[in-house]
Amino acid sequence: MIKHRRDFLRLSSNHLIMLLDIHTLLVAVALATAFCAGARLLLWRMHLAIPGLSRWFLAGVSAVITFVMIFAYGKLQWLPLLSSAQLFAVIGLILSWDGFRRFMGKPPLRFLVLLGMAAVGLVLILIAQTQYSVATKAVSNAVLVAVLSLLIARDLLFSPTQNTPAVRATGYIYAINGAVFLIRALIARESPEIVDLLNPNGVAAFMLLWLLCSMIAITLGMVLMTTERLQADLDNQANHDPLTGALNRRSCGLLYEKAMAYSRRHKLPISVLMMDLDEFKKVNDYLGHDFGDKVLCRFVTEAQNILREEDVFCRFGGEEFVALLPNTSSDTALMVANRLRNAFKIDSDLIETTKSHQSFAITVSMGVAEHQQDESFESLLRRADTALYLAKDKGRNCCELAE
Repeated sequence: MIKHRRDFLRLSSNHLIMLLDIHTLLVAVALATAFCAGARLLLWRMHLAIPGLSRWFLAGVSAVITFVMIFAYGKLQWLPLLSSAQLFAVIGLILSWDGFRRFMGKPPLRFLVLLGMAAVGLVLILIAQTQYSVATKAVSNAVLVAVLSLLIARDLLFSPTQNTPAVRATGYIYAINGAVFLIRALIARESPEIVDLLNPNGVAAFMLLWLLCSMIAITLGMVLMTTERLQADLDNQANHDPLTGALNRRSCGLLYEKAMAYSRRHKLPISVLMMDLDEFKKVNDYLGHDFGDKVLCRFVTEAQNILREEDVFCRFGGEEFVALLPNTSSDTALMVANRLRNAFKIDSDLIETTKSHQSFAITVSMGVAEHQQDESFESLLRRADTALYLAKDKGRNCCELAE
């Protein structure tokens, strides 16, 4: 099987070599890799806050050095240049792997792990160098590249949090690259001269063209991954309150429409909680706006701990919040509201103002309303708001059910 594949690759490559000179193609690959490294540099400098981009750039620099050394080896025929090229290829893949992990929020590769992988690569290369075995050199290099490529592909393709089209596409490229180099390692065991990048009678043209295409595709994948990241950040900023991280008023309206469509389709109840922190101006005046911000964040944390995942919680404005509770009747919603109210109440004895030396409780009042047939979102909110003001009139720190 390997012999037939080898013969096919040799014949196909011979036809391709008639059109492409190996040294010219190698220069083209080196130049394209340099342009890719430049693109990664711009990507990094434009988005310094995004982790991993600096590693991608350094990986591109390692790739450039790799191809320059291979070209120099072709001219000088000095074996240490080829061994150094192999080492830089391994370092570039390790840097890429570390960069992808950082980009996706995974723990970066530890320094000892990086050092150990580089040492393993160096030892294998030195063994091949000292044995003067072309086959050992070719197989060890191909296996190292294949293993690292497959490790990168695993992290990209099986990430539970980063499963975007650009991430998957980049992962597939690395998976294909791993398969290509595994095949290269199998062929190199039998006929190492065929896979030599400088052998015009082997498969050098195919390998160089693959390296050219994969380098451009991976760099494009990095750019698209960064674009997706920036778009996700913009969407998050457009839909979330920057202080508390809760959904904003715009998102509340959009998600209400989806929740109502589901409730109508399945004939399920839906309720809304209108919440307002009691005497919040007093909190800001006596304890400062920084403390007021912490109170708002604490309330959001309490609400997110008590509400279900399918509930919609948003900051409606200032110290006012709204929660949509799908598949929830008004009686159940009232129990949820009281549970949240009790969880949020802060012991007034723990807070003493520096201006009045009088302690006061930080509490929340709530109005609860269940959606009625053919009622609009605005009407539902008005009824919940009316119940909220009734709770305020009754002395605050309580929950009232709308009529």
